[in-house]
Amino acid sequence: MPITNDYLLQRILVVDDDALNRKYYMQVLKKRAFQVEEAASGEEALEQIAENSYDLVLTDLQMYKVDGLDVLHAAKEKDANTQVVIMTGYASIPTAVNAMKQGAFDYLSKPVNKEALLMRVEKALYQREMQLQIESQQQKIQAQNMILKRDLELAEKVQASLVPSNFENERIAVGIEYHPMIGIGGDFCSIQQDQNGRININIIDVTGHGIAAALIVNRVNNEMREIFKSDPSPAQVLTGINSFFYDTFRSMGLFLTMISMQLDFERQKLIYAGGAHPEALLFNPGKQTLTRLPSQNTIIGFDASESSVFEETTRRFAAGDRLIMYTDGVLEAEDADRNQFGMNGLKKS
Repeated sequence: MPITNDYLLQRILVVDDDALNRKYYMQVLKKRAFQVEEAASGEEALEQIAENSYDLVLTDLQMYKVDGLDVLHAAKEKDANTQVVIMTGYASIPTAVNAMKQGAFDYLSKPVNKEALLMRVEKALYQREMQLQIESQQQKIQAQNMILKRDLELAEKVQASLVPSNFENERIAVGIEYHPMIGIGGDFCSIQQDQNGRININIIDVTGHGIAAALIVNRVNNEMREIFKSDPSPAQVLTGINSFFYDTFRSMGLFLTMISMQLDFERQKLIYAGGAHPEALLFNPGKQTLTRLPSQNTIIGFDASESSVFEETTRRFAAGDRLIMYTDGVLEAEDADRNQFGMNGLKKS
């Protein structure tokens, strides 16, 4: 790797209490146009490091009072990216290796020849540049992550506002639990009460997770509001969502499952239509019976032709019955041993 102009602009401190050695190092480096300063002792080096910033420090290991290890520690404490090369005699090589363990970039054995000196300088400065670039990229990534984190937190609040609160009147109490995988996701629930007092509950599960699924949920929520302006039946709800989803997202290969449930308290009947969604459950506490309400229709968004007709089913219910509606995330939930909750776990609960 050749020495570039960027390297030549960097500052180097040469530390050696031997004037001849110091003069030799200075001459070699200055001939290559490096910006070089010198320190005649370890104490002087500490003062200069405290007052200035250096990209590279070349320091003798064995010096009186303040040695090369002291210089190394001072340079690294001032700037962790400052590179330090230790110069040592053959007998002190183990100590030089120990210095590398403490943060030195490399060491040079005395007597130091010109080629070896320039090679170490080049590699050390290149290492510093790489570290600075990595730090810069990490800072940019951290800043971007902070922006994404704030956006995700805002998205969580927006999506949470779409999830209805627990609902209760003199005839029904509806409890809702919403736990997306990463704060936002593709699950959605809506509750509507029509002018005849009927309660409509809809659960939707969009394919995928995360931000993309959450954005789709927002679109579906808006469409759902339009559909319920005309007091639709469950089959009509599925038909409307299917047409909208197919027309809007068919090029993306996206689909959803859903179940639409209408509760008629005057007739004590429920009417439901499911599109490839996990079956709902109707539990009678008095009789201890569990009625399964499986989906009758295909997945939503796959086909919007005239042959795509959605069926609905009517069932009776009694006062005190419990209706359980959910997405597949409930069935796929795992315990500490990675055993899935499954339908058996849901029925037992």
